[in-house]
Amino acid sequence: MIRVEARCTPAGAACPDCAHWTERVDSSYLRFPADLPAAGRRAQLALRVRRFFCTASACGRRTFAEQLPGLTRRHGRVTERLHRAMGEIGPALAGRAGPVPASPGPWASRPAAPRCCGV
Repeated sequence: MIRVEARCTPAGAACPDCAHWTERVDSSYLRFPADLPAAGRRAQLALRVRRFFCTASACGRRTFAEQLPGLTRRHGRVTERLHRAMGEIGPALAGRAGPVPASPGPWASRPAAPRCCGV
């Protein structure tokens, strides 16, 4: 298994509701989104994500988590790479009787692919 640990380097983030920039950190936590295998080995991604306080007085949101565009989606459990791969095999698996035309691999289950692409 390959384990990749990552964190964001910007000092702050913009609130998703009011776009106010803040550098006031509330807390941080680890996220483990599923990813495609790397070099034929299972990959585990450990992302250190920070929660920020929104310091704008008119904003109703008190805290928010920083987003990693291009890597994960909000509330996402898989990386964008894996999401795209499941979206490609999803239509091939959805609604077909008989044998599976393409093996989804160790990173996706048969029910996950149709769920991913909205089928």
